[in-house]
Parts: sequence; structure tokens; C-alpha cells
Amino acid sequence: MTPITVEEAEAKKAFLAKGYFFISLVAFTSVLYQVKKGRLDWVASEGLVPDDELKLSPAFQYARMLGVDKATVIRMKGVNVLGSKDYDKESFDPTQHVLEEENAPLDPERKFLQL
Repeated sequence: MTPITVEEAEAKKAFLAKGYFFISLVAFTSVLYQVKKGRLDWVASEGLVPDDELKLSPAFQYARMLGVDKATVIRMKGVNVLGSKDYDKESFDPTQHVLEEENAPLDPERKFLQL
């Protein structure tokens, strides 16, 4: 077996570089297309997540995802503590939590809710 020449190596390198560029360009444009269509969270856009799970605050979503048994979630805005809630895996009801959060006057912006 003889080694390949420098010209052949450079030609293969250029071919592979062009292939890599094409694949990355397709991936980038597909991400831009998804952003333009508003489907950033593909799991939610495909309907694989229940609606009450989408309306939970990020802290409660992470607690459920990580399987935490008990936790205290502290809501802050800047350096001010707006409130705290206890999370218990056994007795947590997502629909009740969403109703409480929607009616709570503590955070008028409620940016985490997707109403």
C-alpha cells in the first residue's frame, strides 16, 4: 500500500470541508426556519407536553424533571423576595398551582406563563 500524494490529500480535504460546510449550512438554515415559524420548543410544538406542564414556572418544571421530593421555591425580582412556595412531589397538583400563579398579584409580569 502506497501513501497518497499531497495533491490527493488536499483534494480529499477540500471535498470533506465542502461537505461539512454544506451540512452545517443546512442545519443552520433549519434552525432559522424553526425560529421564524415560532417553534423554538419542538416538544411543545409537537404537542408532546401537557398544557398544564407548559404553564408551570421554570423552578417547578426543573423540580419535576429532576425528581426532587421536597423543595422550597423562592420567587425573586431583582434583589427583592416576592414569595416562596413549598414543593412536595406527592401532593403537587399542576393545575392548582397554575391557577394560584395566574391569580397571584405578586408578579404582574408573569413572563413564564404562556397564556
